[in-house]
Amino acid sequence: MLKRKLAKRFTLSAVTLAVMLSPLQAANAATNAELIQQRDGAISYLHSKYKVNNFRYVMDWPALTLYAAGESPTSARWSTSTGQNGVTWREADLKKNLNISDATTDFESTLLGALAAGKNPRAYGRRDLVQAVLSSQQQNGKFADTIYGFGEDLLNSHIYGIIALYAAGVEIPNKQKAIDYLLSKQHADGGFNWSVGMAQSGTDVTAMALIAMKALGLDQADPAVQKALLYLKQNQTELGGFKNEGVENPDSNSIIIEALLMNGIDPSSWKKGSGDVLTNTLSYRNSDGAFAYRKGGDSNVLSTQNVALALSDLVKGKSVYQQLREQYAGKSGAWQPLFADLPYSHPYYEENIKLVNLGVVVGHPDGTYGPNDNVTREQFSTIMVNGLQLQDQLGPKITKFRDVSLDRWSNPYINVAYQKQYIVGRPGNLFDPAGNVTGAEVMAILVRMLGLEGDALARPNQKNWYDGHIQVANEQGLWYPNFDPNKNATRAELSYSFIHYYEAANKKGASY
Repeated sequence: MLKRKLAKRFTLSAVTLAVMLSPLQAANAATNAELIQQRDGAISYLHSKYKVNNFRYVMDWPALTLYAAGESPTSARWSTSTGQNGVTWREADLKKNLNISDATTDFESTLLGALAAGKNPRAYGRRDLVQAVLSSQQQNGKFADTIYGFGEDLLNSHIYGIIALYAAGVEIPNKQKAIDYLLSKQHADGGFNWSVGMAQSGTDVTAMALIAMKALGLDQADPAVQKALLYLKQNQTELGGFKNEGVENPDSNSIIIEALLMNGIDPSSWKKGSGDVLTNTLSYRNSDGAFAYRKGGDSNVLSTQNVALALSDLVKGKSVYQQLREQYAGKSGAWQPLFADLPYSHPYYEENIKLVNLGVVVGHPDGTYGPNDNVTREQFSTIMVNGLQLQDQLGPKITKFRDVSLDRWSNPYINVAYQKQYIVGRPGNLFDPAGNVTGAEVMAILVRMLGLEGDALARPNQKNWYDGHIQVANEQGLWYPNFDPNKNATRAELSYSFIHYYEAANKKGASY
């Protein structure tokens, strides 16, 4: 049984607990037939809106809504006449590094969408979405704000990371630490906030935290779960609904319905004043079958999407995350890696696929990665520009080097690398663009990128030009295993060291 320390034990009265934890019942305030009818009306409204943009945005959370409704986002209904749909659009964008950032939540939501679409999330859009989430986890158990593994300002990346991995049937690593971190952010009133530093609790994030708690194995008997449920119950309005930032709305209601279902609680039993959470949610329905964010307001796509998801799950009596878990549990091992020559067992898989996930490196046209390939100086210049997000400085061309023509593909990249003085030339006004980089050159370049060139040059008793650089690089944790300064660095080895450069730069407070 999971054990942890609590600041104080939280107890509830038997009556309050009985009301909060009413199990799911066969009969609801609205019959299943009525719920399905209203859900289908909402789905039809969403179809009419998403069709306007050729279904381009039917991925991630919208795909999850369709999955819950028993529809596929890749079906003919949700595709153009040429077979394009939100899933294919999203994959194409990812391959071009479009509409994706280093935010962990981008990868978590896309992971859920890929699962809903039946796609391999470990090889979708030239990304390993699962590994992106796994690699973001910090030593304290938190899934960081970015896939670099840095950032502790937001709680949603941690919550969504837990939920996404749970849905994928992937074991959550360092589970106890993940639990401890989540519960350390629970406020005295039982609620949570998206921002780690904010003291005010919110209903939406508290509901998502409850879903994450269940995904981590905490049940209704757990004091932290009871405390969060009581916070929600105490913040239910007299009309049976819930507010977000002072506004009662169906979106908050829908998220709370999901949390209750995840914990095996009948949402229709959550009554207060003149209504319950389900009846209150349905009161936002407009004549076109959609739902408004405010009663009497215009139909809203996001509200309609959230309610449709909740209604589908009410009919099934379980959360969409539980449904995905049941589908994928025990099957994640069958997902093939993004590159056949870069298996999960590769000793540098995590570092290399992180550079791929960040869009810094890509595979070869034949679908391989080439982990044992040598890396040329022009290739390293390109990796450096992409890895430091210096693409906005591309454009001007360099004329200094006799062996770098103006029409050479790498000229703009070499120009940026040289102007930054991260990569220097050879004697005789040469750059040697096709020359392979050695281990010593890799370390010298990374040390310059860290701003430690002066320290390296000042080291005493240097016999080789690179002695000081590799000493500093070793101290900064940049060496790859079996490092040899005189041997050519492979693609896998360079990528390993580049990821550890990020870690060293983060410790120095550098930005990139």
